[in-house]
Amino acid sequence: MNSNDTIRLLLIHDMPSEAQRLVSMLHNAGRPNRAQHVANEAVFTRLLQDKTWDLVIASEGSTQVPPAVTLRTISKLQKDIPVILLSERSGSQPVVEGLKLGARDVVTVDEDQHLLLVIQREMSALENRRQARLHDRRYHATLKRAKELLDSSKDAIAYVSDGLLVYANDSFAERFGYETGEDIEYQPLIDMLAENEQEGAREFLKRCAIDNNEVEAKEWQFTARTVSGDPLPTRAEVLSTTYEDERCLQVRIASRRGDTEQLEAQLSDIKNRDPLTGLYNRQHFLQLLDSTIKASADSHRTGGLMFIQVDRFAEEVQKVVGVAGADALQKAMAELLQGCQRSGDTLARYSDDSFCLLSSDTTPDSIELRAKDILKRIADTIFDAAGKTQQVTASIGISLLSEASSGSQQVLEQAQTAHKRALGEDAQGGAFALYEPDTENSADAGTYHRARVVQALEAGNLKLLYQPILSLQGTGEQMYEVLVRMLDEKEELAPLAFLQDLGDAGLSAKMDRWVILTAIKAAAAARAEGKEVSLLLHLTTASLLDNSLPAWLGVAFKAAKLIPASVVFQLRQEDITSNLHAARDFTTQVQQIGCRVSVCHFGTGLNPFKALEHVKVDIAKIDPSFVREVQDEGESSDTLAGLVQRLGEANTKVIVPHIEQASMLPTLWQTGTDYIQGYYVQAPADEMNFDFSLD
Repeated sequence: MNSNDTIRLLLIHDMPSEAQRLVSMLHNAGRPNRAQHVANEAVFTRLLQDKTWDLVIASEGSTQVPPAVTLRTISKLQKDIPVILLSERSGSQPVVEGLKLGARDVVTVDEDQHLLLVIQREMSALENRRQARLHDRRYHATLKRAKELLDSSKDAIAYVSDGLLVYANDSFAERFGYETGEDIEYQPLIDMLAENEQEGAREFLKRCAIDNNEVEAKEWQFTARTVSGDPLPTRAEVLSTTYEDERCLQVRIASRRGDTEQLEAQLSDIKNRDPLTGLYNRQHFLQLLDSTIKASADSHRTGGLMFIQVDRFAEEVQKVVGVAGADALQKAMAELLQGCQRSGDTLARYSDDSFCLLSSDTTPDSIELRAKDILKRIADTIFDAAGKTQQVTASIGISLLSEASSGSQQVLEQAQTAHKRALGEDAQGGAFALYEPDTENSADAGTYHRARVVQALEAGNLKLLYQPILSLQGTGEQMYEVLVRMLDEKEELAPLAFLQDLGDAGLSAKMDRWVILTAIKAAAAARAEGKEVSLLLHLTTASLLDNSLPAWLGVAFKAAKLIPASVVFQLRQEDITSNLHAARDFTTQVQQIGCRVSVCHFGTGLNPFKALEHVKVDIAKIDPSFVREVQDEGESSDTLAGLVQRLGEANTKVIVPHIEQASMLPTLWQTGTDYIQGYYVQAPADEMNFDFSLD
C-alpha cells in the first residue's frame, strides 16, 4: 500500500479523545485515513460485515470491546484485517500476550514513531496478501482456460508424474488407439513403449525431470505400442512444468509432421533471435529471465544477471567506424561473450550496445569473479571493425536472483542501477558493481530530494500539467486542476509529494508561488484566446501558514490581468484540521479577494464535517478511497452518496476524482455530484485544450 493511500481505520478505545489524537497524529505524519470510532461489540460486528477495512488499532485496556473479542470477531468473520494493540504497560509481557491473542503487534502508548513504522509494515503486508489473492484467482482462471485448450487441442498432450500419466487429452489417447484420455490416465507411460526402448526412455525422462527446464523442450524419439500392440514410431517434445500444482513432465506430440513441423520450429527460433549476433533477442530473453526467477524461487538457488554495456559506444565506436563497423564490433563482442558462457547460462543482446548474461546458479563471489574475467577479456581484445582496429572497455552491473525477486523488470533495474555505479562519476567505466539495496538514511534522502527541487527551480526544469474537471450539472465551467512535474532526464516526478514529507517550509512556499505565477499567466493567456478557464491550485501547509500570501496574491492577479474568481485554492483536509485558525483566516482573506477555496481528501478522519463548521469552503473533493470502494471493489455506493448529499445540504460543491469507468456516471448523477475528474475524462495534459462542450 502506498504511503499516500487512505487507510480505512477502526479505532477501539474507551476514550474518544485518545482516538481523535491518533487520527490527528496519523494525518500529521502524512498518513491520510478514514477512521471510525467503535463504541461497542454490536457496532464493531456490523462495521466488519458492511464495509472493507484496512486496519484496527485497539486499546489493550478497552472494556467496551476487549481485545480478545476484537480478534475473535475478526477471525469468526474470516476478515483479513491486521490488529495493532496499544498498551499502557512496558516490557515484553504485553507483547507476548497480544501476539498469543492474534494481534500483529503491541505498541506502548505514546510511542508514535514506533506505531507509524508498525502501521507501514502491516499496510505493506496487507497489500501483498491482497495482491497474492488476486494473482491466485487469476492463476486458477488461467489454469482453467489452459485445461480447456488442452482438452480441445489437436496436438497429443499428456502430463507424466513419477512415470504415471496424470492427464492425457483425447488426441493423445486416440493416437495410441484408445477412445478417451480417461482410458489411460494413471497408467505407466513406459508400458506404452516398445520393450527394448523402455529402459532408455526411463533414463531420458529422469534426466528431463532433474534438468527442470521450463523454457526449452527436449526432443524425444521412440517407438510406441498402440492398444492393439502395433509399433508406432513417434517424435515428441518433453518439457518440465507443473500440473495441478505438482511438478511433472509435459509430453507433446504435434499434430503436424515432417517438414512443416521442422519449418515451424525454425521460424520460432528465428523469431527469438537477434539477426545480427544470433543471440536471443530482448523480448525472448525477458521471458527466459522470468522463468529463471521462478525456478530460483522454487529451488531456493541464487541466480545472477550481468548487464554488460560497451563504454562510450556512441562517441568512441559509432562515431569512429560508422554503423557498419559498429555492427561488426557488436558481432565480435557477441562471439567473445559466447566464449565466456558456461553450462546453464543464457546470453542475449539487450540493446545496440548492451548484452545480458544470465546464470541460473551462482554466488556473489563467483559472479563477481566472472565479471572481472569478462572485463579483462574485452579490454585485452583488439576488435576488427570496418577495416579499423578498435580497443574498447565495458562496464557490468550485477543483480542476484532469489525467492525475493518479484520479476524480470525489478532484476533488470537493479542490474542497471549497479551498472551506473560501476561507471562512476567520471563515466570512465571498465569496472563492475554488484547491486546492493539502498541503505541511505532518511536524512540523506531528504537532503538529496531538497537539492533536486532547488536545482529544478533554478534551472527551470519544471512544468505544469492540466487535468480537466468536468461539470455533471452542465454549468459550462472550464475547470482544470494544475499539477506540477519536475523533469529528470526521461522521468517526470511530482516534487510536492516529497516536499510535504521534508517539512521544508521555505522551499515548499517557494514552489507554491512558482506554480501560482506560472499557472495564472497560462490562464490569462487562455482567457485572452476566449477560453473561460478556471484553475484548481494545490497549496502546501507552508503556504497555508504564510500570512503574507493573500496580499502577494492580490498583486500577482493584477500583474497577470486575471480575475481572482477564476482560481480555486485547494487545501488538504488534514492541513485544515491541524491548523484550524490559520485555515479560517486564510480562507476568509482569499475569498474576500474573490477566489474560491476547496478541500481535498474530504471524508477522512473521525468527523470530517466538524472542520467545515469553522472553515467555510466552496468546493470539497472527495477522498479517492470512497471511489475505489465502488469502482474497483464493487461495494455499495451508499457511503459515497451520503457524503455527497450532506455536502450539498451545506451548499458545498462536490468533486469526485479518480473516475476511470463510465459505469460510475449514473451513480454520481443520481447523488447530485457537481464535478468529476479522472482518466475517464482525460489524463493530465500539457495544454488546456479539453473540449468542455461534451458536457
